[in-house]
Amino acid sequence: MKKNHSMPFLLSKKYIKALLIGMLTFPSSPILAETTTPEISFFEQSYSLKLKFNNETLGNAIEKLSQQANVRIIYSNDQVQTQKRISANIQTTDIQEALRIILGNGYVFKQENNYISIAKAKNSETFEIAEQLQQKKHSVTGLLTDADGNPIIGATIAIKGTTHGVTTDVDGRYILNNVTFVDVIEYRYIGYNTEEKTYKGEESINIRMVESSVGLEDVVVIGYGQQKKESVVSSINTISAKELSMPTRSLSNNIAGQIAGVLAVQRTGEPGKDNSEFWIRGISSFAGGTSPLVLVDGVPRSMNDITVDEIESFTVLKDASATAVYGAEGANGVVLITSKRGSSQKPTLDVRAEFGIAKPTRLPNLANSYEFAQLYNEAAWEVAGVPASGFINPYSDHDLEMYRTGEDPDLYPNADFLSLLKDQTFNQRVSLNLRGGGDKVRYFVSGSFYHEDGMFNSQSTEDYNANIGLSRYNIRSNIDIDVTKTTLLAVDISGQYTDSHNPAVETQTIFNNIFNYAPNQFPLRFSDGTFSEYRLYNGGTGNPYNMLNESGYTDGWYANLQSKLTLTQKLDFITEGLNIKLSGSFDADYNSKTKRTKTPTSYMMQLNDAGEKEYIQINEGAPNLTDHSEASKGGEKRVYLEASLNYKRIFNNVHDVSGLLLYMQKERQTQGSGLPYKKQSIVARGSYGYDNRYMLEGSFGLTGSENFAEGHRYGIFPAVGIAWYASNEKFMKGTEDIINKLKIRASYGITGNDNVGGTRFPYRGSLKTDAGGYNFGFNVGANGGGTNDQGKGIIENLFAAPFLSWEIEEKKNIGFDLGLLRGRIDMSVDFFKNDRRDILMQRKTVSAVTGFRQSPWQNFGKVTNKGLDGNIVVKQSINNVNLSFRGNFTYAKNKIMEYDEVSPRYEYQRYTGQSLKTPLLYIADGLYTADDFIITENPENGSKSYSLKEGLPVPSAAVSPGDIKYLDLNGDGKIPELGSAGSGIKYPINMTWTLGVEFGF
Repeated sequence: MKKNHSMPFLLSKKYIKALLIGMLTFPSSPILAETTTPEISFFEQSYSLKLKFNNETLGNAIEKLSQQANVRIIYSNDQVQTQKRISANIQTTDIQEALRIILGNGYVFKQENNYISIAKAKNSETFEIAEQLQQKKHSVTGLLTDADGNPIIGATIAIKGTTHGVTTDVDGRYILNNVTFVDVIEYRYIGYNTEEKTYKGEESINIRMVESSVGLEDVVVIGYGQQKKESVVSSINTISAKELSMPTRSLSNNIAGQIAGVLAVQRTGEPGKDNSEFWIRGISSFAGGTSPLVLVDGVPRSMNDITVDEIESFTVLKDASATAVYGAEGANGVVLITSKRGSSQKPTLDVRAEFGIAKPTRLPNLANSYEFAQLYNEAAWEVAGVPASGFINPYSDHDLEMYRTGEDPDLYPNADFLSLLKDQTFNQRVSLNLRGGGDKVRYFVSGSFYHEDGMFNSQSTEDYNANIGLSRYNIRSNIDIDVTKTTLLAVDISGQYTDSHNPAVETQTIFNNIFNYAPNQFPLRFSDGTFSEYRLYNGGTGNPYNMLNESGYTDGWYANLQSKLTLTQKLDFITEGLNIKLSGSFDADYNSKTKRTKTPTSYMMQLNDAGEKEYIQINEGAPNLTDHSEASKGGEKRVYLEASLNYKRIFNNVHDVSGLLLYMQKERQTQGSGLPYKKQSIVARGSYGYDNRYMLEGSFGLTGSENFAEGHRYGIFPAVGIAWYASNEKFMKGTEDIINKLKIRASYGITGNDNVGGTRFPYRGSLKTDAGGYNFGFNVGANGGGTNDQGKGIIENLFAAPFLSWEIEEKKNIGFDLGLLRGRIDMSVDFFKNDRRDILMQRKTVSAVTGFRQSPWQNFGKVTNKGLDGNIVVKQSINNVNLSFRGNFTYAKNKIMEYDEVSPRYEYQRYTGQSLKTPLLYIADGLYTADDFIITENPENGSKSYSLKEGLPVPSAAVSPGDIKYLDLNGDGKIPELGSAGSGIKYPINMTWTLGVEFGF
């Protein structure tokens, strides 16, 4: 076709630049036709355009229009005055109308696929020239640097929408060939924002990359994925590893008070046994299964097997919209722990050493022997008079003086039992982390060592030291490999080895005996080194010194190995934003304890008839350590498989759509057990967000359980959540200085529980075949004698429960997120109500006359649990000091609404209506005083007797001034056992709050 150009000067490079502006996610065809009639144009696509320009340059206005419409706009600088200033307000679905508002009259437009060309009405040949420029190939060179000017190695430079690209060399330089005027050059590097540059004919393009701001503050981990923080509709709290960093071994001890909604209790400080028990928003069941589900990198694992230095983020999922995808296992909340991964950067080595001191919060001040004897005499004389009668023998003045002076520590001992405890103990942790990688492979490798000693002040011998000691070693390797540009392989391996050392006697027994004996009963050890002992009423011995130092020792070790492979394949060739992920993990652990014991030959001391000291042997010892004996051993292996299809895409910059379809199965085999534990689930989730203002999310989990019969085995647990980001509304514009964030969230969903207190297959009945003997006739012996012919009986052991099904919990939540003063104040508060029904329990009202050896299982019982939790962060900079105030609050109160119980004599003794695990106790009403008694004194020996005055309730045991007075709840004038009632004591705890401050320079 012959082409005539009335403006040949337009071919000059000096005057022609074709600007290609916007984003393109797939290769587009070039402009294939030209408009021969300038007045005619074709715009078949409808757009949602909302733009406002105030004194904007024409070039910037066209670029913003291009981005919002997701098209490329081509024009000649000679045709369009790009530096001209304009002001306009655009709200239309017609891009041609938008262009006319920006450019004014006298222009024509042509659209072909994703391109729009602009020309003056009398110069439509510009369309032809743009087409010619599009076909010409160019070479571009350049340099990529970071914010500090350092070269970035291995970054990807590619023509957007194609597979044509290169990477930067060791100096951060690149050469990209075959670039045309219709190409957008994309610069990508992990950890940095992706940069785009429209090619305008430059020979060299240098880019300074900006580190990505999308991190913990902008993205949160959710069930089976991640989500922008502003898009979250659920009740979720995320904290960084920095906030969990404390010099302790157990991560569960660090979360108490750190996260809103988490209640935690540490039962003991003994190394190796000091893990905290914790709950998310309290507890809602009086049966089994009240612990949260803990996932480390998506796999069910113990949170105490990972160190703080390995953690990238720690997330707690609290409401149904967040936990429903976990089906039955999400009923009690979910904890998601994400370990650190590599990044494309120069290797970074982080070495950290910590040293800590642990001290008892409080130890009682124990009386010495002299003080004890004085108090003992006072109590004895008060009751039995002087001289005391019966079995009470008060200490004489001579005894008191001997205890006071300590002249004879063998006959008049003053045992300092607290000397067996240290005032303080120490712990230490050393960790080493290596992080780095290139464009293809990224790695994070870590190793750590932790050691702590116990509080016992033991005496070392040549053979061993009996004090408690624990050492733990952790290793981790997380490697990410870009197999192709669309295929990612993640290989994770971690392990832990723990070595523990303890006295042969249980530490709880030693600790109890330290506080259970009077200081004058026996010395810790006689002055000549002979071992002392005290004979207990049951024939045992109880000297805590011997238990600690002379009983032997126990050595234990625990090892686990955890592995996971994850393959992620992008499926953009089907549709943009689609990917498939396959993952599998294999974990195994083993533990063993061995013991070596010994017993000292020990004695008591007394005066013989001649007034001389003599030893009385208490027990014949075995002073040499026994050979190693295996005290316990066990192991477990776990297999976890997961396959998911994921989709996420944003349309026209306003429609945010995502979806998930996932299959999961897991298996757990415990050493020595029979059948392995198995579970399967199917998960689906879909979410939609409009213009960062309105969010909707729906999900469900389909879970199968071995604990229920066919027909009841699978449970469906749906949830829905909505959110309104009010601060992004137009009517909130201009308030950013005061209210920069205002978000309202609400969710409703159903979760379940199949944990039957550790019982397996409770729906199946069982028979007991060794139920005792029955006589069947008489066997005659050879010499005329005989025996009964006895046979075994068969009875029903457990009644079958074929209709047993899931516990169901309805979760309701409404939350508010508020940011003030441009982020200086950030707060969230959530109100929740959880109603659990069909609780799995063994019936309490089945009479023994039915003959059942065990009460049958049934879905019976209801519990409601409600409360609120919230957190607040206040940030302020004063000169060069950055201050941060943090606080969180949790309150959760439960109530038993239905419970299978035999009707008590009095209504106040019912468990129904009480909080879970509330003990029935007497209700205290102060202390008895002398005014409550008629006091009678014996004139011969001065002893006193006490009788309660008329009108006061009579307790079941004798009382005197100083004893606790209890309420007579039933009004019968007595306080027997039946007087007990709900104490109001909350178990475990129902409220916690924390305040903290940080500052830096």
